[in-house]
Amino acid sequence: MKLTKNQKDRLKYYNWDAVESDNGGNCSWISVTPEDGVIFQECIDVFGLTGDEEDIKLLVVGTKEGE
Repeated sequence: MKLTKNQKDRLKYYNWDAVESDNGGNCSWISVTPEDGVIFQECIDVFGLTGDEEDIKLLVVGTKEGE
C-alpha cells in the first residue's frame, strides 16, 4: 500500500511518521497473539474484536512516539 501525498501530508501535519517499508510502500503488518498478554486484550477492547482467533493483525501506516 502506498499513501497519497495528501495522506502523507496529513500524517506529517499531526507529527506522525509515515511507515516506509522495504518494498517502497507505506505500511507494515503487526501480529498480536494471546501470549502478548495485556496488549492483546487492549487490541480486542479498542477495536471491538472477539479475540476468538489465534492472533490479531494490525496494518500500520504511521507511527508516533510521545505526545
